Amino acid sequence: MIRIHGTKQKEETHGLIAKTWQEADAGSEIEIIQPNDLGGKSLEKMLLKHFPNAQSESKKKSRFITLTKTDDTPSIIDEWITHTQLRMIDSTGFYSMPGLFGWNKIDAGSQLLSEHLPNLKGTGADFGCGYGFLTRHALTQNIDITTLYSLDFDTRAVDACTKNISDARAVIKQADCTNRVDDLKPLDFVIMNPPFHDGATEDRDMGIKFIETAARHLRSKGRAWIVANKHMPYEKAILKHFKSCEKIVEQNGFKIFKCIK
Repeated sequence: MIRIHGTKQKEETHGLIAKTWQEADAGSEIEIIQPNDLGGKSLEKMLLKHFPNAQSESKKKSRFITLTKTDDTPSIIDEWITHTQLRMIDSTGFYSMPGLFGWNKIDAGSQLLSEHLPNLKGTGADFGCGYGFLTRHALTQNIDITTLYSLDFDTRAVDACTKNISDARAVIKQADCTNRVDDLKPLDFVIMNPPFHDGATEDRDMGIKFIETAARHLRSKGRAWIVANKHMPYEKAILKHFKSCEKIVEQNGFKIFKCIK
């Protein structure tokens, strides 16, 4: 049996189902596990509608829906497979896809950070670049940036950023920003909107590790510009690794820090 664990993004889950269906051999059983609080009931209803052979049961506060691969492919598969591909999002002007953070919008925190960044110069990095909003903004607004590393662990984000950023100063690479990054020059600045979820679970340590990694890579007196949700307790971690931490703005549920190494 092939098992799929649905995500908190509906479109991403649909894409996982479609891709698995296309790749499975005829007669294979595909089990989709979706927590009730992440849309399990609505997914169950949709699958039972479009897949005549679907079977479902409820347990462990989740829906367990089993499909059997047949030679007759429901038309919904062709629709859902598009969720596994990068595409231009007209409302943002960026290539993106389900599964990426804020995939079909400009994230409000990143937008706020972009409005409060100073003039940037030298060598910098965008930690957790996603599809590249902050990278593009920084490069467009700052001619004195010589190199900007755009770093993300998700290969889909790297692919999206590669399509969205044409500036030769950008170095786009896959990297785990919770640890020291190989082949990174000493940095004059870091910009970041660090993630704080691992799947559907809040993980505050992830953002703290981003902060620690930034401090390792920054030169003395280098600066980090960080946006975070208002409830995230990053101040103590920042002061542990930086000489100073100034909250320059707090509004609309977000706060922005200017940190000096």
